[in-house]
Amino acid sequence: MTDVFTPTLETPWRILLCHKHPVSARLRFLVPENPKAGVVVPESLPPLCVVAEPDQQPNVQSHPATALNLLKQRMPNLDPEFEICSEYQLYLETSEGLMPVYLATLNGHNLCDIPEGMRWMELTQSIGMPWLDREILRRAYEVLVG
Repeated sequence: MTDVFTPTLETPWRILLCHKHPVSARLRFLVPENPKAGVVVPESLPPLCVVAEPDQQPNVQSHPATALNLLKQRMPNLDPEFEICSEYQLYLETSEGLMPVYLATLNGHNLCDIPEGMRWMELTQSIGMPWLDREILRRAYEVLVG
């Protein structure tokens, strides 16, 4: 079993932000404006990471709400209504161990204001992105829409 990620990078986790409209089920992702930054925040993915197999997940895990609270501190313009989606569980295998990717959703009918350096994106706009970014989005879609 691979050890839990030991941070030498600034952040030992990543978060995918999204909004699912409660009536239409239209799904949008709040991603960095720069396409090379990928689809997660607060940093892009480390190089050469891959999706970890389910049996590689660590026995001891940190609570994702801690990561979301830290993200809200780093991005003060982020809507405080984002909440962790506990059904989304994804670990990436990196050169330094396992790194969790959490999903935070914005509930309600309206999109939030866009923080500086971010943009709203739909799944269909991910065509042409790296495979791992598309896979992270696809898994979120699968959890939220079915």
